[in-house]
Amino acid sequence: MAQYNETIYAGDSWTENYVNGELADTVRGASLASLEQFSFTYDGYDYFLYAESESWFNARYPLSAQYQKKRLVQVKQYVYVTGTSSSSSGTIKSGRFVFGYDDGISELFEVGVSDAGIGELTDLTKNQYNLIGTVEGYDGRLSNFVKVGYAQRKPNVWAGCTGGLYTGNRYTAKASMTVQSHTGENRPYIVCTYEDVIPAAKDCAPKSGFVNDKAANVFRWRFWANDTAVAQPVRQQAYQFRWRVTGESAYQESSVTSGEESHTVPKNTFPAEGSVDWCVRVQSNDGIWSDWSDWMTLTTVDSLSKPTGLRPDLGYVDGNLPQTFYWKHVIATGTAQSQYELQYRTGEEAWVSLAAAVGDQTQADIPQDTLPSGKVFWQVRTANSDGVWGEWSDPASIVVRARPPAPVISQVDPAPRPLILWQAADQQGYQVKVGGFDSKEQYGGEKQWRCPSYLADGNHLAAVRVQNSFGLWSEWAQASITVKNGGTGSIRLTSRKVGNEIRLSWTATGNFSDYLIKRDGVMIGSTRKQEYSDRRCAGKHQYEVIGAVEGGHYVTSGPLTEFFTMSGAAISGRDDVAWIPLAVRRDGPPIHQLESAAQVAYQHYYGIDLPVAEIAQAKNRRHRMAFSILDNGQLQPLQALLGGPVIYKDQWGYCLFGILDGITVDFKRSSDVTFWITEIEWGDADEV
Repeated sequence: MAQYNETIYAGDSWTENYVNGELADTVRGASLASLEQFSFTYDGYDYFLYAESESWFNARYPLSAQYQKKRLVQVKQYVYVTGTSSSSSGTIKSGRFVFGYDDGISELFEVGVSDAGIGELTDLTKNQYNLIGTVEGYDGRLSNFVKVGYAQRKPNVWAGCTGGLYTGNRYTAKASMTVQSHTGENRPYIVCTYEDVIPAAKDCAPKSGFVNDKAANVFRWRFWANDTAVAQPVRQQAYQFRWRVTGESAYQESSVTSGEESHTVPKNTFPAEGSVDWCVRVQSNDGIWSDWSDWMTLTTVDSLSKPTGLRPDLGYVDGNLPQTFYWKHVIATGTAQSQYELQYRTGEEAWVSLAAAVGDQTQADIPQDTLPSGKVFWQVRTANSDGVWGEWSDPASIVVRARPPAPVISQVDPAPRPLILWQAADQQGYQVKVGGFDSKEQYGGEKQWRCPSYLADGNHLAAVRVQNSFGLWSEWAQASITVKNGGTGSIRLTSRKVGNEIRLSWTATGNFSDYLIKRDGVMIGSTRKQEYSDRRCAGKHQYEVIGAVEGGHYVTSGPLTEFFTMSGAAISGRDDVAWIPLAVRRDGPPIHQLESAAQVAYQHYYGIDLPVAEIAQAKNRRHRMAFSILDNGQLQPLQALLGGPVIYKDQWGYCLFGILDGITVDFKRSSDVTFWITEIEWGDADEV
C-alpha cells in the first residue's frame, strides 16, 4: 500500500497561562514558554495533586488539499527547543520525580506514574528540532484533524512522582520548556503520513439463481471504502463489469465512468439456455482500483409457475357490475409472467375461456353481464419468461348474483287512470310508479298495471322494474305519458257521522258509470250508488268523490273535510255493520301494544368487509290489546271474528285493519279479554 509524507509548518502559535486551572493570560511572540510548578503538603491522597500554575503551548498547522482523498495515518510534531529546566524538593518514600512533556494534561500528578514511555525534558536537545509528539492509527484525533482542516497540537511540560510520598512532608517541583513560535526563524512543523484508501465492491447481487435472458438485467453492488481520517469522501468514479459463459475462459467486459452502483445488461445478451458468470471491480475518485469480486454464477433457464391467491374466492360477486379478478404469479425464479389465461365453469360442466392476454399484469377485468348467475368456479394459469405455460391454479369458488334486464314498456294507455303494459324475462315481482303513485313491490308474473287513481292533466313519467328469483331488481324502464281529462258534469258532496262511521252522500249531474271515493288522497272504494260509508275513519279526513266518465275521463266533487271522534274503542269485522264496544279494562286502563319487525337479509360480497343489508319491503306489525267486556253477550261475536279481517279504532284516532289471530279470555264477573291483530293490506278498493 503506497504511503505519502507531507511537511506542514505552523501557521499560528501561542501560549495560554493558567493559575489553579483559570486562564491568566495568552502570550504571543517569537519565543514561547510552557511552565509547570507546584508546592504542596502531602496529606495521604492518592491521585490528583493540582498544580498552582500551568501553561499550554498551542500550535496550529493548516492541512493542504494535496491529499484530501488519502487516509491520514500518522502525525509527528517537531518544535525548535531553545531551553528546558526542572527542579524539585522534598523527600519521597519511593521512586523518583520525573519531568516530561506530552500532548495531554489529564492527570498532571499521579502517584504511581510509570517510567515507561515518558519523554523527559533531559531528552530534548537545545537549539534544534525535537520530536515531541506522535499520533497514529487514524484514531479519533486524526479524524478530527481532517474534519476541521487543520491539526492543532498542544504539548505541555509536566512533573510527577513515580513512587510514594510521606504524609506531612512538603513537596515542590518546577519544569519549563521554551520553543520558537511560528514567527521565529525555526517554525514548529508536523509531518503527516497518508496512505491510499483501497475500495471494494461489496454486497453484489444477484449472486446466484436465475437471470432472465429475455429482459434487461440489472447487476448491483455497494461501493465500500474505509474513509476514516479522510478529508474528502471517497466515492466511486468508475467500474468494470465482466461476464462469461460458464466454463469458458473468454469474457465480455464493459468499462464505465459512472458513480452508479449498478450495471444493466440489455435483453437478449445472455444465451437462452445455460448459465453465465459475472464479476465487477470499482475505482474510487482518487483513481484507486479495487480487486475483482469473485465470479458469481446464474442460470438462464426459467422455472414453471403455479398461480395462487385468487380473488375473488368464497364470496358473492355482482354479475351486473364489471369485476376485476386477481392472482399471484408464483415462480421460484421470481420472474414476471409473460401471458395469462382464465377459465370458468358452473357445476361439472366443461371449462369455458374467460379472459387471456399477453403481459405481466396479474389481474383481468371481466365485463359486466359476462358470468352466469349461480355458483361459478374459475382458475388461471401463467406462462414464464420463456413463454412456457405453468400449472393451472387451484380453482376459486364464487356465487354470482345478477339482476334481471330492465323490462320493455310495450304500451301505455294515456287515460287519466293510465294502463301500463310491459315485457320482461325472469320476472317474479314488479313495481310501477307513475304521476306520484307507487304500486309498491308486488309479487307475481303480471305484466300490466292500471293506476288506482286519476292523474292530473299534463305530462307524467311512468317507470317499471322487475325482480327475479334471486330477489334482485332490474333497472327502471321509463316512458312518458300525456294526460288530458275530458269529463263533463258536476258532483256535490256532503257528509255526516253515523255511529262509528262517516256517511258520504252526493248528488250528480252527468253520465257517470260509477264513483270512486278518496280519503286523504287515497282511493278507498267505488260504488254506483250516490252514498258510501267509511268504516275506517279516525280523526280528521279529507274526502273526494270522482265520477267516472266514458273513455276513462272523470269529474271530481272537490275536497270535503270531516272530523270523526269516538268515546272509546270498538272492533268490527271488515264487512260487518255491528261494532263491539271496547271501553274499559278491569284493574287498569286498556292496553294497546305494538310489535314491529322488518325482513332483512345480510349478504357478504367480495371486496366489502361488512355485510350488505337486503331489506324487503314487507314488514310485520302485530298489536296486543287488553280490555274487559262488561256485557258477556258481546264475547261470542268477538270470538266469531277470530281468524278473519277486522277493523279496530279508538278515541285517540288510531285505526288499523288486520287479522284477529288470537284471543284469550279470563272469565270473571266481567270477561277480561286479550287479543292480537296482525296488520294486513286492505286490498282493492271496496265496491258497494
